[in-house]
Amino acid sequence: MTSVRRPRWSTVILGMLAILWLYPVVWTLTNAVRSSADIYRAPWDVPWPPAIGNIGEAWSRGQLGTAMANSAAVTVMTVTVVLIVSISGAYALTRLRPPGRAVLFLLVLAPLIIPTEVLIVPLFSIFRTLGLINSLPGLALTNVVASVSFATVILAGYFRTIPQDVVDAARVDGAGRLDVLVRIVVPLARPGIVAVAVLVAVFTWNDFGGALVLLQKPDVFTAQLALTRFSTLYATDQGLTFAGMAIMILPPFILFLVLQRSFIQGLTAGVVRR
Repeated sequence: MTSVRRPRWSTVILGMLAILWLYPVVWTLTNAVRSSADIYRAPWDVPWPPAIGNIGEAWSRGQLGTAMANSAAVTVMTVTVVLIVSISGAYALTRLRPPGRAVLFLLVLAPLIIPTEVLIVPLFSIFRTLGLINSLPGLALTNVVASVSFATVILAGYFRTIPQDVVDAARVDGAGRLDVLVRIVVPLARPGIVAVAVLVAVFTWNDFGGALVLLQKPDVFTAQLALTRFSTLYATDQGLTFAGMAIMILPPFILFLVLQRSFIQGLTAGVVRR
């Protein structure tokens, strides 16, 4: 008599988490092809016939092409600066061992503790003085400040997994500190760097609060802020809003599909110390 293999609790929990995370995506995609009246009347019914016209109307009415280009520009600027600063900072903290590195590491962690809401008013005042309101580089700068601490902490944990013998061998061969970073550490840490780049890119792409505070002209709206075009003072076109969200989740989804192997490898390798 063969015994029935019972599912492990980990499998059950992961299955429940998968349902929990997939449910909003499925709900967004189904409501993207429904009219607002259908969404309010029967939100759980299968959309038939599907209102495919919502996609084209949301694209044109929300000016999503321009908005997504603005978001892409902000994302590229943010990821580039964050990687340069965080790679340098993580390398200095883990390999150069400067005096007082414990205090320096606490200072790196400090921005992660401060609530973002506390910084809104002073941030707006400073950026208005600097003339960075309605500026995409200005928005990128806020995202850099918000992400660089997180990226430095993650990369520092990953850099610690690189064997010190490899670094010492390069130094014995005459490589300088910059050569060790560029030619040894960065190639070995590529999966971790890719993981950080993907996370920062997704965080930046989905940023709404910073764009809402700093961007006021419609021609510089980012993708998330463009969704407000489907709302008036008295009502919101839910069908077009869901259609716009369905369009805007495609770039992060494609980015993850392309880099998923390096992303997963970077997340898992950084938690093991060699």
